Amino acid sequence: MRYEENFLNSTRIISRSLQQLSETNGNVDAVISCSVEIEGELSEAEGYLRAMDVEYRTLSSENKRNAQQKVNDYRDEYRVTLQRYQQTKFNAESQALKAGPSARTKLLTANQKLDMSTQQLEQSRMLVAQTEQIGNTILTDLEGQKDVLLDAQGRVKETRGFTLEAKKVLQLMGNRAFMHKCCIMFLIIFLAGVIGVIAYFGFLKKEIKS
Repeated sequence: MRYEENFLNSTRIISRSLQQLSETNGNVDAVISCSVEIEGELSEAEGYLRAMDVEYRTLSSENKRNAQQKVNDYRDEYRVTLQRYQQTKFNAESQALKAGPSARTKLLTANQKLDMSTQQLEQSRMLVAQTEQIGNTILTDLEGQKDVLLDAQGRVKETRGFTLEAKKVLQLMGNRAFMHKCCIMFLIIFLAGVIGVIAYFGFLKKEIKS
């Protein structure tokens, strides 16, 4: 979210500077000043775009699609802004060149410095791109590990469900075994009592006959 706010702030500064660039009226120093400020902000904006792209890739799948669409919209806005700058700069420089050779020399010197700065920025962007690629690889690995962990978690839940079900079955079997054991003990006691009664009356009859 912080990168998005910074990007929008850079685009606002660029828009204001573009208006100033279009109103330089051939003033070479103003053209150079506005161009330097705009190119710096364009570089910042592009950096924020890259940062947003990396940041949004860490979101959940549910939010990633909307976030990626927002980044794509910002990229389109950046391209339009860059085209506006190039056209506005061309018009401003064309008007400034009418001031004579000294204006041309100033513009050439300023553009050479801007080109050197651009080369340095390109090198920095290459390093950022390499870092981003490494980050994306790490994110891909983490997402793969996340899927494995989620799959393992699902299996654990499934196994836990089977375990609880088996526990219930074993408990039911245990209860049934206990009931059977009680029934057998009751039958044994009952039969022992019957045998005792039969033996008692059999012995009693023998006593009466004798």
